[in-house]
Amino acid sequence: MQTVSNGVGDVRRLADAQWAAARLADTYQGLPEGISKAMLLDRFERAAPRLGYGDGLVRLIRALVRVTAEQDWTGRTHPLAWPSNDALCEELQRSRSCVQGLIRLAVRSGLVHMKDSGNGKRWGWRDERGFIVEAFGFDLAPMAARWDEFADLAAARSLEQAQRRHLKRKLGEIRREIRTVCADAVHRGFTTYDWAGAVDQALGRLPRTPSLGELEALHETFQALLAAVDAAWVKARKSTHDEPRGVLDEAQKEPTTQPRSAGATYSSPRKEVVEPSARSARRAAEADPAAVEAAISEEVIPLSLVLEAVPELEDFLEDPSAAQWEDLVDAVGRAAPLMGINLSAVREAREAMGRNRAAIALATVLARWKDGEIRSSAGGYLRAMCERERFGGLKLLPSLYGLKDRLAKAPPRAPASRRG
Repeated sequence: MQTVSNGVGDVRRLADAQWAAARLADTYQGLPEGISKAMLLDRFERAAPRLGYGDGLVRLIRALVRVTAEQDWTGRTHPLAWPSNDALCEELQRSRSCVQGLIRLAVRSGLVHMKDSGNGKRWGWRDERGFIVEAFGFDLAPMAARWDEFADLAAARSLEQAQRRHLKRKLGEIRREIRTVCADAVHRGFTTYDWAGAVDQALGRLPRTPSLGELEALHETFQALLAAVDAAWVKARKSTHDEPRGVLDEAQKEPTTQPRSAGATYSSPRKEVVEPSARSARRAAEADPAAVEAAISEEVIPLSLVLEAVPELEDFLEDPSAAQWEDLVDAVGRAAPLMGINLSAVREAREAMGRNRAAIALATVLARWKDGEIRSSAGGYLRAMCERERFGGLKLLPSLYGLKDRLAKAPPRAPASRRG
């Protein structure tokens, strides 16, 4: 195909592009040290979407780069390829007119410089060491001269793809948390908010290939929806607790000084039968809340057992060897958002269990989340633990011993100071 020879020729529509490609080729001094043609091709293919290059142009450049030798890119000679149009048609599985259009597009894009012979034929030959002695065809020197551009665009695209993956993952977590909170509200009978509408919005179909800007907008939208759902859930739960109850939680005292008969009984709530210490804990809480935390955590469940059973806490503690209960509470508070646990779930756990006992529960959730046992919603798992606590069925001590036993089967964990 006759185009132009060294930037001069009859195809005037390509003359300006050829001159630009020729000037770019004149700056060619070889690829940077340590950069191979495979690396150049990889960066080009990753940068192509940001440059607006289609699949056909990318495949043409890939076919041209592959037929070159590695020593062609050292700067001693220009990297030249001389496949015929018929060979390119067979390689690309395209018609001749389509291949010719792709060649013109490559010239306009400043990717190749056409170096044709006098009769328009492409040919070349190499010496015994494989270096090009003389050749006419596609000069790929502009590709090497644009290495820095391709590398920067490829890095920017990789960063954008990482941000897209992060936003997609966060969107999934937020939408699951919205459904969990709404399902819990419907189960409790809260009617002060349109829970079904929030669920429908959370279950809506997302764009198939959203841009980064669209994902950021969706993330803000669902974060606002989650905040609204969370606030409505807290308000509904508070109003429900403030309403007077028809049945008292404590048994009525008999207004008499006479001794009880042998067959006399009193009705007692199930939570006080299952957990006899709850009544005394409530009385102590009115006098000294810190005493209740100590009774729940330090006496029944030692802090050393928690730290030994859940070594994952070391990633969130500044000094595990000198950690106190306050340090544990702060550590699980920082770990909760990483697991996708909403603030309302943490607040509910502290109201139902006490601050230290809630920290122990969050530590067990962290261990199971790290091991992959919790795959859907860590926040829903924590809310289920709160329900069991209200009915006296939550036993954290056996869970801690079970987590401790898993360490005997697992490989030894690297110290926190050695981990990146």
